[in-house]
Amino acid sequence: MEISERDYDLLVDTEIVVDVMLGSTNITVSEFLKLSDGDIISLHKAAGTGGEIYVNTRIIGTGDIIVMDDKLAVRVQDSMDSDNVVRYFFEEHMI
Repeated sequence: MEISERDYDLLVDTEIVVDVMLGSTNITVSEFLKLSDGDIISLHKAAGTGGEIYVNTRIIGTGDIIVMDDKLAVRVQDSMDSDNVVRYFFEEHMI
């Protein structure tokens, strides 16, 4: 797919939502409804393995979870190359 310079210029100014998945687990609705402040949900992921970085439902990279200025942040460790990211955004009609 050929992307024109005009289309590329429109794309780079488009805001996107980036999600970072720390991990997941399976629990029942009953278990979920019983949760209260201070309860802990164990994830199916080893500590220190970082998180997956998503745009929409597509994983575009991975990163380490860090604390920066008292907030959680992600240090990108591995990411999809820029040509594939741009192609994905066009396929998803994000502009």
